Amino acid sequence: MYNLIRFTRMQAHNYKTEKSIYNIITGKKSHQTFFDACSQQLLSLYHSLPNLKYPSFVGYIQNEQLDVDGTRLIRTHPRYTYDSLLNTFKALQLLTQTISNISHDSLHFVPITHNNTIQHRVKKVYNSAKNKNISCKLNEELNLLFSSISEKNSKTYLHYYLQGYKESMYTRQQVSLIENISQQQLFELEMNDLVIMMFELENAIKYPILNQLIILPTLLFKTEETYIGIKKGLSFNELAKTQNVKSNTIEDHILELFIKGYLSQYDEFINDNSYMQFLSYYVENRSERLRNYKEKFPKLNYFEIKLLIIGVERGDLNVTS
Repeated sequence: MYNLIRFTRMQAHNYKTEKSIYNIITGKKSHQTFFDACSQQLLSLYHSLPNLKYPSFVGYIQNEQLDVDGTRLIRTHPRYTYDSLLNTFKALQLLTQTISNISHDSLHFVPITHNNTIQHRVKKVYNSAKNKNISCKLNEELNLLFSSISEKNSKTYLHYYLQGYKESMYTRQQVSLIENISQQQLFELEMNDLVIMMFELENAIKYPILNQLIILPTLLFKTEETYIGIKKGLSFNELAKTQNVKSNTIEDHILELFIKGYLSQYDEFINDNSYMQFLSYYVENRSERLRNYKEKFPKLNYFEIKLLIIGVERGDLNVTS
């Protein structure tokens, strides 16, 4: 935990407050926090420590005597929140459990998760591939996945949490004892494994089955309404009128949709064709305040500036796009 908090503080822009960093790791549901997490390459740490109290957070930051291992790497992913990493792995766990039990003619088992979104996704993936020798193909992909994670992280711990026919997964406490490391350190190592897992699973050619298990971050309720409206072809004004909100609220919804991977067509929301100049400047000056970017690029509005920053930090846009 101490290493994670230290990392977020070091990764954050120097003008960001401690409260804004705290909001990221505890998962405050605000559009400002979504943008802060994305723009500072901290998205996969969003909601990673939901039970952390603010006085404790401040205490960790102010206590210089804490035993912090500065050599321990914290990996992050620019396109998924911590919940998304976790839910995708739970989908992998459930698919593995399902296929293992069915291959042993065991149709009555307690699923590893009761999350409706995860169960629906696993059911869809299983039904689409159940007549295509899915068991062997899944084993091949799992072996490839864990080999890749082990190669990049020197070791992997996620395999302890797989469950199958008459095989229960380990608890974090048990893994901690087996590996002789603290549960706090194990949490960080598992997070690193989850990050590499997501980078791997984004490759649909390499993982045709497991790639389908990726679960995007959950949208706020009003943002989901905007997403439905966009898919229906509604304009900015129509979206705002439908929800009885101002246009800048719809802009916040759209930014969230890009941050969380539901939208990807940046050109549709940027009016100024000279935005490549902004991208070139931004990649060399990533830590400036928004108003500084606005002063240097007055033709871009704040919504467009934020959207371009999101595109760069997610890896969707670059200076050669």
